[in-house]
Amino acid sequence: MVATLKKSNVTTLFLTVPPYVLAVITTFLNTLHADRTGERFFHVAVPLIFGVAAFIIAASTTAFAPRYVAMMLMPAGVYTGYVVGLAWISNTLPRPPAKRAAALALINAVSNATSIYSSFMYQDKDAPRFVPAMSVNAVTLLISIMCALVLRIWLTRLNKRLDAGGVVDGISQDRVENVNAGGGSSTQIKHGFRYLV
Repeated sequence: MVATLKKSNVTTLFLTVPPYVLAVITTFLNTLHADRTGERFFHVAVPLIFGVAAFIIAASTTAFAPRYVAMMLMPAGVYTGYVVGLAWISNTLPRPPAKRAAALALINAVSNATSIYSSFMYQDKDAPRFVPAMSVNAVTLLISIMCALVLRIWLTRLNKRLDAGGVVDGISQDRVENVNAGGGSSTQIKHGFRYLV
């Protein structure tokens, strides 16, 4: 795709470096912030929105500056959201560890299956805008944002059930019985596990 900018081979190779450097920086900063705040949905959705915008820009123009800006945002948008998404899934499946490991392995296998069809989407006849490929990529990211929203709503409901004293997948609140000096007792609710949303 960078070759469609019609630069020399050496320049084209140099132009492929900055998008991935930006992706490393944004991924690090986004995951650090997500970890410190305990919030997951917006740390997944916002980078993906940038990715959608990048694919739309790339499919819309052949001018050098906007296309290169789009190419800068593509890896940053996709990888930055994906890494937090994996962490979110790991947080959502706390136990048993074998279940979490199997889920993460399945997710990685499915995500890497894109390598099978992506080489067929970027056809020379569609260059330089690659409208079919950019459309599929943008729609896929929109679907990912919608799935993240559904997961957020579902986990928020499970947290409310836990707050109300219910049991979710073997997880419940810890109730601590306190006996005071006068012989009476009181029950305190100690908040245990909560899903990150």
